[in-house]
Amino acid sequence: MSSKKGVVITVAILVAITMASFSVWIVNNSGNTEMTIVVTDFKNHQEGISERHKIILNAVEGSFSELINEKISTDEYVRIAEVSSSQNNALLMELAYSDAPEEWQESYINQIASLKSFEAYIIETMVMANLISNDGEMEQRTEILNNIEKLKEESTQYAKMANSSKP
Repeated sequence: MSSKKGVVITVAILVAITMASFSVWIVNNSGNTEMTIVVTDFKNHQEGISERHKIILNAVEGSFSELINEKISTDEYVRIAEVSSSQNNALLMELAYSDAPEEWQESYINQIASLKSFEAYIIETMVMANLISNDGEMEQRTEILNNIEKLKEESTQYAKMANSSKP
């Protein structure tokens, strides 16, 4: 009989502890929903972002070249571009929520601008894929290709500015 009583008391204590910890967790999280990323080495953090961005850039550029040379379908390219866009947005979020100190602000802002330009670049390449899929006019294609090159150059320039403005 005492063993049943011990099990019941133990279960009751475990339930009470679980409920108390859950209620503390709910109370602490209900008012603070802002995401923060703790970064202690801003130089390495930004270099890591830059390296991951280069990987995404190479994947998009290679796939876009294959699209233009008709080695992959427009649907396949759009899937690649959507994944790349998602990865780029993750990098943007990581930079934006890293709470960089004042001396790193200019560099981080330029890196964010580079990633935003790259996001616009990805979107323009998807527009081009849509034009290819729908047999769009050559004049439209030329205009989109010019926009793509401008956005790529803008992204590169912001990346250079981010690099040169590091403390």
